[in-house]
Amino acid sequence: MNYVYIDKEPLLLKALDYLSTGNIWFIDTETTPKDIRLFQVALESGPIYIIDFWFAKEAPKLIKDVISKKGVVGHNLKYDLKYLMKYDIHPYTTFDTMIGAQLIGLNRVSLASVYAHFTGEGLDKKEQFSNWSSKELTENQLFYAAKDVEVLRLLYEKLKKELDKEPIVIDVLQKSRVAKVFGLESAHAIIEMGFVQELAKIEHVGIGIDAVEIESAKKQLQKKTQELAMNFYIKYRIDISSPKKIGEFLEKNLKLSLPRTEKENIVTDDSILIEHLEKGNEKVREFINSVLEFRRLHKLQEKLSEILEYNEQGRIYPEFWQIGSITGRMSSSKPNVQNIPRDLRGILKAKEGYVFVIADFSQIELRIAADYVKDEVMISVINKGEDLHKFTASLIMGKPIESITKEERQRAKAANFGLIYGISEKSLSLYAKNSYGIEMPIEEAKRFREVFFSTFQGIKAWHDRIKKELKSKGEVRLKTLCGKPMIAYTFTDAANYPIQGTGAELLKLSVLIFSQELKRQFPHNFNEIANVVNLVHDEIVVEAKEEYKEEVSELLEKAMKKAGSIILKDVIVETEVSINKRWVK
Repeated sequence: MNYVYIDKEPLLLKALDYLSTGNIWFIDTETTPKDIRLFQVALESGPIYIIDFWFAKEAPKLIKDVISKKGVVGHNLKYDLKYLMKYDIHPYTTFDTMIGAQLIGLNRVSLASVYAHFTGEGLDKKEQFSNWSSKELTENQLFYAAKDVEVLRLLYEKLKKELDKEPIVIDVLQKSRVAKVFGLESAHAIIEMGFVQELAKIEHVGIGIDAVEIESAKKQLQKKTQELAMNFYIKYRIDISSPKKIGEFLEKNLKLSLPRTEKENIVTDDSILIEHLEKGNEKVREFINSVLEFRRLHKLQEKLSEILEYNEQGRIYPEFWQIGSITGRMSSSKPNVQNIPRDLRGILKAKEGYVFVIADFSQIELRIAADYVKDEVMISVINKGEDLHKFTASLIMGKPIESITKEERQRAKAANFGLIYGISEKSLSLYAKNSYGIEMPIEEAKRFREVFFSTFQGIKAWHDRIKKELKSKGEVRLKTLCGKPMIAYTFTDAANYPIQGTGAELLKLSVLIFSQELKRQFPHNFNEIANVVNLVHDEIVVEAKEEYKEEVSELLEKAMKKAGSIILKDVIVETEVSINKRWVK
């Protein structure tokens, strides 16, 4: 393996002269907690350069200009990009071999694991945790640093071939930076690779919080939970926070029959308790409502504590998993900013002189489902601009759309969003209660189900096909509209995966288009004008300079609609945009 250690500017200039001849750079970094120590870089063949940022002081400045015109390949590239952003270094486009490994279905995606998958060989990683702050680095450290880049070159070629097997090609995406530089054809791979840099930026920028308000809200919640727990103990003489005691009381004193775990522990999950609310007497309802309310308040309290734990001078910097589930949806941690309840979202606030531009897709899962299965009735209703929930409600209630009340629409909304995934009457009743706070008796849920499937026959035919395939093969092989392959082994997963997976692609593509258009409109100061700061399934939150809020709002809405028109062929996409100092619509 040929590698060159660079600690002086003349050597660096010579290396950059050579590196500038290639379009693709294979990169890695070795870091200290605060900065980059080594920047390793190579072309598709030839020597690997190990640039020591501590000694070649001009390196960041000189690399910045060249890399801005290069595609970079790395493993867990988001990590390296965030460090490079500290030096204002931004590559032209990105290809992450870790993301690639996830996209082809590998469960273990560390560099060593992916290397072993393709070669059957091990990779020595013991130097990873060695002292990179030492003034003089050992030969073993330098060899280790170079080896990771050598491995990248091999993995890149292997993964590219795998990703482009039976691709779904979307013409407009072939004009993207990712497609042009790396030669990728597969639509879902193009979106995911391009998104790596955007997600690094979201983590790097962070999002503002109101720490004073959080502390105050936390104290109020503590007071409420303590009062509730005390009153509950006085009345029932048991600890409200003990699932075991709750279960025993419900069975012995209130004569309920509850399910048990394999170890014979009584199950008192919220969903089980909610089931008994409907059929229980007044004493049962009072007891269960107290328990559910205590748990709700306790969860809010825990969420506030989690956010405060990661507070850095009025801002938090969450981590996101780009592919957080089999569908390609993201997940978040440290803290999780995707599961903040709506009544707490106001604790997130824009910095001084900025506002949040908050945009979400309207009824997006229904629109994707309609397009995916080509349900003619649903497509027609959506494209006419009619309210799909009112349409469904009018069929159930047997009255004109214009006469549908807000409550009737809400009931139909619960039914629509549940039934596209084929849930049963019982599950729909629970879903309506849990997600919308609606009491929907089983009989009413049954009626909704019958009317829904007799009206939307494309959805029904799709569900029937899934059931048939599961019965004959034991699995269903599916793809999102951009071609991400998935395997489902249950009906619920088979109905859910392609819809949520396509939704994830739509959200990521929207961010890519928004970022591109923002740079085009504000080429010299786009990072000052606006930054995406949070993403939640169908919602994008942008922190924008107050004086540019209207322009940013328009750019974001256009980007989301353009992404919709690229992915959905038969259904129009609509968005709802609001502007606020807080994360409140």
